[in-house]
Amino acid sequence: MTYQDIHTFLTIASSSSLSKAAESLFVSQPALSHRLSALEEELGTELIIRRKGSRTLELTDAGQRFVPIARKWEQLWIETGKIKFERPSTQLRIVNVDSLNFYFMPQVIENFLESHPKCSLHINTMQSNLSYKSIENKEADLGLITNPHFFKKVQTIPLFEEQLVFVCHKSASYQDGILPSQLNSTDEIYIPWSNTFLMWHDYWFGNDPEVKVMLDNMALLRQLLDLKDAWAIMPATLGHKLAENENCRIVSLENGPEYRTCYAIMNDQRNAHPLVTEFLQELLNTVSKIPEIRLLDPQYHQNL
Repeated sequence: MTYQDIHTFLTIASSSSLSKAAESLFVSQPALSHRLSALEEELGTELIIRRKGSRTLELTDAGQRFVPIARKWEQLWIETGKIKFERPSTQLRIVNVDSLNFYFMPQVIENFLESHPKCSLHINTMQSNLSYKSIENKEADLGLITNPHFFKKVQTIPLFEEQLVFVCHKSASYQDGILPSQLNSTDEIYIPWSNTFLMWHDYWFGNDPEVKVMLDNMALLRQLLDLKDAWAIMPATLGHKLAENENCRIVSLENGPEYRTCYAIMNDQRNAHPLVTEFLQELLNTVSKIPEIRLLDPQYHQNL
């Protein structure tokens, strides 16, 4: 069965006439009849009802059932023929948690696009659990998350750890060396940064403490630190940025939370989008220069 056979049948079916179909295909009617007979022989059934003296034709029941199949077959053939003309995709789809956007990610993107000027980056911000679903459904090529989950078809790779620091307004009275037990959770601007942070927070402030404001992203964090006695725990890169450019300061905290880990997630590293590895290399090159960040298993990252 060839594309010519399928196209011939569909032309006959739409024309309802062998003569009109032959004219449309620029072949003789006997040649057209031969093609149709060959297709019917291969399928083992008649596709049209042949009546002597009739100028129009009708499809048999088998012919009517074969029409949608033939259309799908023809479309697949056309799409298959386009493959050799298609270029590799230059679109890279990334999902990442909100907190990665505020310090080093703009620099990573700028450096990556300088070396890949034809690449189109599509970046969506979403929580870790939703990022896993996006990767699993192949709606994204790469995810950058901080709360690992188990998804059977998604690979999770630890990339780096970042210190979490205590930040408050410059006018606040908090002093270096403060202990968690000296803090009041009702003054906290709270964001659940990671699972390890949640464990630390539960240990010092209880499972469901009353806080001043609970956020699920960082959009309001800076402004809310202007509130009286407000304080927050946040990634060190963000803390230093606020301390440098805003009316905030970092206070050393004894028995503070552990480092927050950032992970890459993808469907299968062996079959990943070719630009995923290059983007991750640029990310790791950038964060390796930040004192508050330490790479996890540098030897592994060299083999990305």
